[in-house]
Amino acid sequence: MALKDYHNKRKFDETSEPEGSVKKSENQLIFVIQRHAASRLHYDFRLEMDGVLKSWAVPKGPSLDPKDKRLAMMVEDHPYDYKDFEGNIPEGNYGAGQVEVWDTGTYEPLDNTSKLSDEKELLKELKAGSLKFILHGKKLKGEFALVKMKNSEGNAWLLIKHKDQYAEIGYDAEEHTSSKSLVTEFLEEKKSPKNSIAHPKAFHDPSGLSGEKKLSDFIHPMLAKLHDEPFDHKDWIFEIKWDGYRAVADLSKDEPQFYSRNGISFLSKFEKVARDFSRQEHAMILDGEIVAYDAQGRPNFQLLQQIGDNPDLALVYQVFDLLWLNGHSTEKLPLIQRKELLKEALKETDVIRYCDHVQEKGISFFKEMQKLKLEGMIAKKSDSVYVENHRTTDWLKVKFSNTDETIICGFTEPKGSRKGFGALILGKYRDDELIYCGHTGTGFNQETLLELRDRLEKMAIKKSPFENTPKTNSPVTWIKPELVCEIKYSEITNDGIFRHPVFVTIREDKEPEEIKVTAPSITKKPADMKPKTSSTKKTDNETEITLNRHKVKLTNQDKIYFPEDDISKGEIVDYYQSVAEYILPHLKNRPLSLNRFPNGIEKQGFYQKDASDNIPDWIKTTEVFSDSTDKYIDYIICNDKATLAYLNNLGCIDMNPWNSSLPDLEHPDYLVLDLDPSKKNTFDDVIETTLQVHEVLNAVKVEGYCKTSGSTGIHIYIPMGGKYDFDQVKDFAHILMKQVNEKLPKLTTLERSLQKRSSNKIYLDYLQNRQGQTLASVYSIRPKEGASVSMPLEWNELKPGLMPTDFTIHNALERIKKKGDLFKPVLGKGIDMMAALEMLA
Repeated sequence: MALKDYHNKRKFDETSEPEGSVKKSENQLIFVIQRHAASRLHYDFRLEMDGVLKSWAVPKGPSLDPKDKRLAMMVEDHPYDYKDFEGNIPEGNYGAGQVEVWDTGTYEPLDNTSKLSDEKELLKELKAGSLKFILHGKKLKGEFALVKMKNSEGNAWLLIKHKDQYAEIGYDAEEHTSSKSLVTEFLEEKKSPKNSIAHPKAFHDPSGLSGEKKLSDFIHPMLAKLHDEPFDHKDWIFEIKWDGYRAVADLSKDEPQFYSRNGISFLSKFEKVARDFSRQEHAMILDGEIVAYDAQGRPNFQLLQQIGDNPDLALVYQVFDLLWLNGHSTEKLPLIQRKELLKEALKETDVIRYCDHVQEKGISFFKEMQKLKLEGMIAKKSDSVYVENHRTTDWLKVKFSNTDETIICGFTEPKGSRKGFGALILGKYRDDELIYCGHTGTGFNQETLLELRDRLEKMAIKKSPFENTPKTNSPVTWIKPELVCEIKYSEITNDGIFRHPVFVTIREDKEPEEIKVTAPSITKKPADMKPKTSSTKKTDNETEITLNRHKVKLTNQDKIYFPEDDISKGEIVDYYQSVAEYILPHLKNRPLSLNRFPNGIEKQGFYQKDASDNIPDWIKTTEVFSDSTDKYIDYIICNDKATLAYLNNLGCIDMNPWNSSLPDLEHPDYLVLDLDPSKKNTFDDVIETTLQVHEVLNAVKVEGYCKTSGSTGIHIYIPMGGKYDFDQVKDFAHILMKQVNEKLPKLTTLERSLQKRSSNKIYLDYLQNRQGQTLASVYSIRPKEGASVSMPLEWNELKPGLMPTDFTIHNALERIKKKGDLFKPVLGKGIDMMAALEMLA
């Protein structure tokens, strides 16, 4: 049912929102934008499609400025009749607040060449995660795009204005809103009457300890204990776990104070926030977190640390607690009462916000935080009092990944071409003794390696700071244990060593004395907590197999990956195990780019290069520095059946290896020629081009090996034996492709740009011969309808009528057993490229 989510979230006996049904416009498709004052003011952007209004919540509102990339969170479909809805949604209902129509009109797809109807074209683009359309509204006109964010498993999109005659630099939706609008009046009413907060003495205070608080130099804030899983409980509230700097704002004096948990002043560093303290109308002491937001609207701690280089950084002080108000301490009041006071007392600005919460529903809230790729959540007992400088089980933090702070105690010398240092030596205090807890050499880019080395050298000491000095594989420089860093890790061993630690950042806001060993067990669950539904026990949806002496957990093997062909995840795993002896030699010691489809080929897939922090310790990886991202990437290597099964279970339907292999990633083992047909080409055209490539190779006495791509093209491989670097191999490939283009100028092209390329020519792609480029491996299933397999061919099989879909998951093994590994020579000695070039000359 298209509107099931919409109906489930609403109580129509309480709200005047239309119940609605699937309905369509008679002529042109409509759009509507509604301004909505709920817990936060935002704009709801709705496009008619398939009988409903596809909807996105746009926190900052739409913009006519092409430079603005507005975050748009896709929400549930709304009924067509919602286009006219204006009015108040009562408190206690989903989306409670005031709604008004801000703009409305018609719209159409930007692509006017499509043979599909407008609606079908838009639905196709929606599924692909990239909508381009023209709005004909009263306020919004011209070309726009809605683009799903890359690697977003949730509902995050970007709303972008194209450059056209309607574009307007510096556009602000609020400036184009009437001051007498329903929502504006509603917001004004919420603010008045001014200073309407009751006197704190009137509040029930069973302890009798409320009263004027004598301020110390600074307040050490209350802290949370780590907890292992989310839970539901009627007596708890749940907040976002912000990835920022904890900060206390003391506005009880003539001059405000704003400082870290250790009393470091933030007044100058975060002046943008401090300026707005003068707008507050009450004497208060606030507790919260300073958060920096990236271009995608997500908290980013690294940006926060670089504020000196980013004066225009998007900053928000998220305030979640109130410790003192108008001369009286509120610390002994129940948390829920403190937050009610805070919500009324705090005057929100662009950079100071009230941090809201949800009650009872911790599990669903945690899942939403995960979709938004946030750090986790904080669970707090509703009746908890505020206990300064204390870590208590009344407050719990639940994270998606394991992070911790450690002390940097030394660094090892780099090996090979690596600069700066090899790894950081990490420690923690147990009682008063500094103990070793692991080392990390990942998470750095070239710049941080050199900057950190320079900083650490100034802290060097002659003797190890550990009482029991750990063994290291390289020469080590010991340093004063004064610098704290944050790491991510997979788990902690019984002897307190971090497994797979990854450097995240330096924590200037933490003191080394705070970094202490805690018990490995997580805090006990409060009574009556409902745990997550997942279990470590084996169920019908989870099995564990042993391959290469490693245990591999396989989940949801019945999940359908190819809906049209009724092929399940388990069948993908079984296929690769059956062809493992043939495909593994072509994957061995090669970095892999993971092309993942965890929900099947009809759902959004994504590429992943960096290995997860939580991969099993037996999986081989290799670190490669990426110039494009200026950081090290930890690639997975697939050398055995266990790793193959693990990758399939992640949703890797095809395998995409590098052209080069360890230990020498600078020199490819083979050259690749990729014949990429355009829309109007037939596969017979591809075969004709492939045969022309064969002629060119024969003329210079070079043996090539061809395979179907498994999609629409053909790949020709030439063994190089690791004797030449990538630039040499790429240049040779270019020369070969020029020869083919000269033979078939009407059928082929070397033009890379899709816009400039003819729609009836085959692209001769020689640029696959660059370090880091990948193609689907031989014997790899492709994430295409039919589950075709990239299959080696004998040259005499290249005849009109052959189709790439002739080889599928169902018949591939039989053919491979019959023909053997036709691609085995690709991994052989390699050609004499110089002799071939002389013959070409």
